[in-house]
Amino acid sequence: MRKFMVLFLILALVLLCGQDGAMAQKKVKLSFTSGGVGGEWYVMSAGVADMIKEKAPWIEITVLPGGGTLNNARVGKGEVESGWGLNPFVVSAIKGEDPYKEKYADLRVLGGSFGDTYLHLMAGEDKGITSIDKIVEKKYPMKIGVGRAGVSGEWAFRKFMEKYYKVSYADIKSWGGAVALTGYPEIATNLQDRHLDFGFINIAPPASVIQEAALGRKLILLPFSKAQLEFMKREMGLSSGTIKKESYPGVLKEDLPTAFMGTVFMVHQKVDPEVTYAITKILCENASRLPTIAKCMADFKPEIAWRDMPAELHPGAARYYKEKGYMR
Repeated sequence: MRKFMVLFLILALVLLCGQDGAMAQKKVKLSFTSGGVGGEWYVMSAGVADMIKEKAPWIEITVLPGGGTLNNARVGKGEVESGWGLNPFVVSAIKGEDPYKEKYADLRVLGGSFGDTYLHLMAGEDKGITSIDKIVEKKYPMKIGVGRAGVSGEWAFRKFMEKYYKVSYADIKSWGGAVALTGYPEIATNLQDRHLDFGFINIAPPASVIQEAALGRKLILLPFSKAQLEFMKREMGLSSGTIKKESYPGVLKEDLPTAFMGTVFMVHQKVDPEVTYAITKILCENASRLPTIAKCMADFKPEIAWRDMPAELHPGAARYYKEKGYMR
C-alpha cells in the first residue's frame, strides 16, 4: 500500500509539472496583415515573423497580404491581430476620416520607424517660387503631379492643402493650374518636358525619380515651415524630419525641413500585453538584424521608437520602453 502511494504521488507530480510546462509553452497565434505578395512590406513581415518565432517559439505569426489603407481597418475591427500601418492613415482610421467611414478606436501600436518616407515638393527653379505660402497667396497657376489617386503622397498633398489652406483641387484648377494624378516616372518625365512645374511625392530619400527629373531641368525642393510641420503632426499624424542636402547634390544647398510617414507595427487592443511585451523586446533587442530583412528598417531606433506615435502604445510595449528607461 505504501509503495502504491509513493508511485501515485510521483505520477501526480509528473502530471502537474507537465501541465505547468504546457501552460508555460502555450502557443499564441497571431495574424499579420502586410502588403502585396513580393512587395517590401510583405518581405519585412515574413522576416520579422521568422525572427519572433526564433526568439519566442510560443508566438506564431501568419503573414497575410494587405495594403496601406486596408490594414488599419482589418486590425481596427479585430479581423486580424496585427499589421503594418502608415502614421497618417492610422490617425484617419481612429478618427473615422477619409478614406475610412467608421472609427477604429481599438488600434494600438508597438513602435514606429520601420522604414520612413519623406514628403518632397519639387519645383522648377525657373518658376521663382520658394515657398508653398507664395503659391497660395498668389493663387499661382501651378501644374503639379501628385501620384496616382489614393497613394500616400497624393493623400498627403490633398489633405494638407484642404486642411491647412482650405484649398481644393478645384480651387487649383480655378487658378489656371492642374493636378495630374500620374505615377512617379510620369512626374519626372513631365517635369523635364515642362508639362508640369511642380511635383509632390512621398518616398525615402534619395529618390531616383527626383534625380532623374533634375537631369533635364533645374529643380529645387520647397521646405515646410515650423507651423506647417506642427499642423501636419497634430492633424495628419506625420512626424517632422530633415532631408540631408547630401541626398540631392545640385538640388539642395542646405538640409530641408519636411514631414515624414513612419511605418508602425499595429496591434488590436485585445492582444495580451505579455505577447506585445515579448514582441517589442525582440524587435528592440534585435534591431541590428532588421536591415538584413529590408534596408529601410535601419530607420528603427529602439530609444525613440515610441515617440510621436499616431495611436496609443499597447500597454505591453509601453512597459518595455519604460523598463529600458527610453520612456518615462
